Amino acid sequence: MRASAGGGRAGRGGAARADTFRLSESPSHLLRRTEQFASDIFLKSGGDGVTLRQTVLLAAIAEAEGASQSDLVRATGIDRSTLAEMMARMEKKGFIARQAARDDGRAKSVKLTTPGRAKLAETLPAVRQVDAQLISALPKNKRQSFRSTLTALAVAAEKAHDDELAEVKRAKKEKKLLKAGKKRKKRRKQS
Repeated sequence: MRASAGGGRAGRGGAARADTFRLSESPSHLLRRTEQFASDIFLKSGGDGVTLRQTVLLAAIAEAEGASQSDLVRATGIDRSTLAEMMARMEKKGFIARQAARDDGRAKSVKLTTPGRAKLAETLPAVRQVDAQLISALPKNKRQSFRSTLTALAVAAEKAHDDELAEVKRAKKEKKLLKAGKKRKKRRKQS
């Protein structure tokens, strides 16, 4: 076999398929591997009793005391159902307290408890160690570019999340208007 121009191998019968998937070249896979690397560093660095993601959530709550779950989804990038499960476990451990939000009785505002603040302070050195080891794995001339790329991806994720929320709101509004229109039409027919 010989290598084709696209990096694949050409067999006896022809050229390599142009759509060959290579896991080693997949950005989503590489990001997942990097996330696992970060989690492993965190565990080895003293993330006693909490995961890296739970520490991220504690940090997000500390930055925005009284934030709602929706605010925390946006701040952390953790999906709503996973975040709800994490918060339930952290509340059970006594790290956070939730109460009805002042401005929206359906929403819960979240605050760190004293043990939650202590756990965050205890685990922040491990987070800093994760960040330092991730960055030090890169050549010095690539570090700022890496941070910029990650920031651009995070901004794109926030925009996609905002667009999705706007679409859900638009669809709900449209459904409500259609329902109201049907009710008016029904009333007119009955008159």
